[in-house]
Amino acid sequence: MNNERVRQPAVAGMFYPKESKALRAMVEELLEQSPPVANEPLAMIVPHAGFIYSGLTAAHAYKGLTHAPASAPRRVFLLGPSHRVWLEGASVGDYDAYLTPLGKIPVDREGVACLARSPDVSRDEAPHRLEHALETQLPFLQVTLVNFRIVPIVYGEISGGHLADLLEACVKPGDLIVISTDLSHYHPYDEARRLDGISNQAILARDPKTISGCEACGRTGVGALLETARRRRWRPVLADLRNSGDTAGEKNRVVGYASYLFYSDVGRGASAAGPESRTVGGGGVATPAAINPAGGSIQTDGAATPAAPPAASPGLPELVRAHLAASLAGRSGLVAERLMEGAPALARQGACFVTLTQRGALRGCIGSLVAHRPLAEDLLENGLSAALRDPRFAPLTADELAGTEIEVSLLTPPEPFPYRDAADLLARLKPGVHGVILSKQGRRATFLPQVWEQLPDPVAFLGHLCRKAGLDGESWREGAQIQVYTVEKHLEQGRKG
Repeated sequence: MNNERVRQPAVAGMFYPKESKALRAMVEELLEQSPPVANEPLAMIVPHAGFIYSGLTAAHAYKGLTHAPASAPRRVFLLGPSHRVWLEGASVGDYDAYLTPLGKIPVDREGVACLARSPDVSRDEAPHRLEHALETQLPFLQVTLVNFRIVPIVYGEISGGHLADLLEACVKPGDLIVISTDLSHYHPYDEARRLDGISNQAILARDPKTISGCEACGRTGVGALLETARRRRWRPVLADLRNSGDTAGEKNRVVGYASYLFYSDVGRGASAAGPESRTVGGGGVATPAAINPAGGSIQTDGAATPAAPPAASPGLPELVRAHLAASLAGRSGLVAERLMEGAPALARQGACFVTLTQRGALRGCIGSLVAHRPLAEDLLENGLSAALRDPRFAPLTADELAGTEIEVSLLTPPEPFPYRDAADLLARLKPGVHGVILSKQGRRATFLPQVWEQLPDPVAFLGHLCRKAGLDGESWREGAQIQVYTVEKHLEQGRKG
């Protein structure tokens, strides 16, 4: 019996033709309309709208793959944002192959296994089932590469820097990285061109910090690639930049598209025609790991007792407030590098959550479960994201800041929490002390220790945690993997907690 797990096409007949001959003909025609590309790239950024809208822009980049020998196998790390499923971290799914009208594409299980070793990467299939960001790239890959496997990565709330770390650990020489993203969304034509120009400059400058503030839906993946390019000395080359008003849409409400090719800057090898990138210092990261207290996921190896939180200078909430006050007023915020110069403790890697409240009600909460960058960077990025990027709330305004209270939680590394049975788990959990990460059946979620204040009963606490993970409320009773961590809370001076 064939037990192969195949991800079925979800947008065939909508984003691109459903019939194989028509699809192949369309892709080949788009490639034919694209200008020649001198060399095969190491990585690409491509759009993911319907082919009548963004297909030509995508083809400008995929034209570079036509140089690849048909007999040479290629492994493609394909990354796109999760549009339909709220996702903390990233997912590589649990498929053996992806299917399109042009046939099946095998999944590279080695690459999937490498990424899945990370605590922030699950095998949950839900983010993949209806996601178009990856699927729209597959016909182009099938026509241009022929012999290849994919490592499908759908990401949600994860930082670009951390995503770059994951790629660094798993991408080998000869692998191709493809980042799927559109640019600005639903602006008038001229405004979209202005906004997309900002994104374009950020990409060409290999500037992940600037791209994190742009409207690109896949800005986290773009930021990860820009950080990878900085580390590996790759330079981006613009292949095409336009919007739906230039192709098949009205000009009063357009979506922006761009494609880029990345080449090695070592030895200044030849590249496709186009503007060259500028190197900038610092590196930085894109959007922060965004995991709120009502969700999140991770699993790591280590001792059963969490280590002490990383040391930090006092006044962490005050630093966040100063950063927000400047940023919300349209000025430059605090600079992490300068903070680290004055406080060495902030230069050590650390993980924190920033929680905003107004009159006791939650107003935003974003954080990192795993330390993957200096605490100063984590603090400032998570503070800004708690104010502007928590999807449950509208962005915080400058006028609201005075009435907003800020709390910073420093996290210890999550550690395994072995237990004999449900009774043993209930007996050993420490309400108000343990942050809990629950993993089962490819699904994971976390509650910070502060959630015990609303759910003091361990049975209720674990039940709600299961439901947050998309599991039955009783799933914790058998077969669930549990990890725990603790937090060190920092409140603004003059407040108690």
